This record gives sequence, C-alpha cells and structure tokens, in this order.
Amino acid sequence: MFKILLGLSALFVAICGGFFSVKGIALLFSGSFWATAVMASSLEFGKIMATSFLYRYWNTINKLIRFYLTCAVVILMGITSLGVYGFLSQAFYSSKSKLDSIEGEIKLVQEQKLSLNNQIRDSNDRLKILLETRQNQEKNLNEAFKQSTTKTVTKSSGLFGGEKKETVTDNEAIKLKDTSLKTLQSNIGNLDNNIQTLQNNLNQYNNTITALDTQLINLNSKITSSDIGSFKFIAEAFNIKIDNVVKWFIFVIIAVFDPLAVCLVIAYNTVSGNKNEEIASIQPIIKKPIKVIGDIYQNLYKRGTKKTHNPDLADPNIN
Repeated sequence: MFKILLGLSALFVAICGGFFSVKGIALLFSGSFWATAVMASSLEFGKIMATSFLYRYWNTINKLIRFYLTCAVVILMGITSLGVYGFLSQAFYSSKSKLDSIEGEIKLVQEQKLSLNNQIRDSNDRLKILLETRQNQEKNLNEAFKQSTTKTVTKSSGLFGGEKKETVTDNEAIKLKDTSLKTLQSNIGNLDNNIQTLQNNLNQYNNTITALDTQLINLNSKITSSDIGSFKFIAEAFNIKIDNVVKWFIFVIIAVFDPLAVCLVIAYNTVSGNKNEEIASIQPIIKKPIKVIGDIYQNLYKRGTKKTHNPDLADPNIN
C-alpha cells in the first residue's frame, strides 16, 4: 500500500510541476504555444525517465552517458523551476492588475472626498461670514427703524411773542429712512438666498461624501476578497512591497517543487527495486519448493565439506 501511495504522490507532484512548467514556458513563447508545450512536455517526461534510469543502472552505464544524463536532469530541474516561476508570476500579475485597478478607484474616490472636504470647509467659512453679515444688517435695520423722521423747528411768534419750538415731519429723513430700509431689507434677502444656497450645497456635499464612503467600503471589500488580498495585508504588516512578498513566496515553492518530484521518483524506484528483489528470491521457492530444498541440502552437505582426517585420532569423526 505504501508503495502505491508513494508512486501516486511522485506521479502527482511530477504532473503538477510539469503542467505549471509547460504552461509557463509556453506562455513565454506564446507565438508557438502548442509546439512549445509539446517540446516542454517531452523534456519533462524525459527528465523523469532519465532520473529512473540513472538510479537503476548507475553502476552499469557508461561514465560519459552517466555524466550527461546527470547534467541534463539538473538543468531540466532548473528549466522546470523557471517555468513554474513564469506561470505563477503571470498568474500573480494577472490578479495584481485587477487589484491595481481597484486601488486606482480607491485613490480617485479619496481625492474626490478630499476635494469635497475642502469645499465644505470653504463653504462653512463663507457661511459663517454671511451669518455675521446678516446679523449686522439686521442690527442696522433695527437702528434704521428707530431712526427719527421728525425735526424740531423754532418759530417766532412776533415781536413780543418770543420763539416757539415745534416738531415737524422731516421729509428728507423719511426718504433717507425708506431708502435705508429698502437697501437693508434687500441685502438681508440676498444674504438669506446665499445662506440657503450654501446650506443646500453643504447638504449635497455631505450626501456625496456618504456615498463615497460607501463606495470605499465596497472597494476595500473587493480587495479583501481578491485572490492576493492576503498577500497585500502581509506586505502592509511588514512594510514591504507586495511584489517582493509574492516573489519570495514563489521562490520557496520552486525550491521544493521539482526537487521533491525527482526525490519521490527516486524513492519510488528504491521501493520498487527492493520489492522486485524480494519477489525474485521468493518465486523459486513457491514454484519448485522440493528442488530448492534439495539444492540447499546439497550445498550444505556436498562432498568435500567434511572435516580433514586426523590420523592421531582413533575415529576421524571424533574431535
């Protein structure tokens, strides 16, 4: 059972490594994708067979062939690792382009939000000035209402009557007061319109900011649920670029991927070789047990195996 599992694991790892490598190399030469894929597949298969051949016949093959096949296996392991790196890198940057697009949207929304906050600050400052101006205009209006429109006139009552003071209506003052009141009321009306416009703008700005905050939440949730969202958080935690995090992670994968496949193939050949030797030693006993036992008996008690005769002893068979 262990032999079967070991063989399946070696086959599975080799196939996965071969698939990633073949596709990575084929993508590199996408102009002839299928031709490159077939070539890379043959190299992968040849590498596995060369590994098995070297292990099984290491002591019997020519040294030159042994050296060449060893170099070929090592070089092919490097090519496989580069193919896996290319495949994983292409997959990463494909996902990263989507992440960059989302981050670009987030940056644009944040800039819009910053601009709106600046407009809100300016509008609040202007609104404060308008409210103070309106308050002053109302104060002036109240003073204008209180302004007197009469004047005291001194009239003479004759040579012996003396002078007499009378309060009379000042038409000029009335006209001036009416003009002031109309001007102040007009100013207050304009101020009210400007204040109302600013308040409407502020409400619109605040509603827009609320919508932008909701959009930011949705965009951040897309980053969290993206394929490389976890790598982004790791990069932020260690204050390094996400490209470097993924690059070193890929290096770790390729450092163990193809070497593991080759080692598992060697391990499977080791187990298979030992099993074959055991079966080869057991099969004759199963097929011809009597003959095998007879051969063993003859080997143990064949002629010439007795002890050398000792003439000093009465019985040569006695020590």
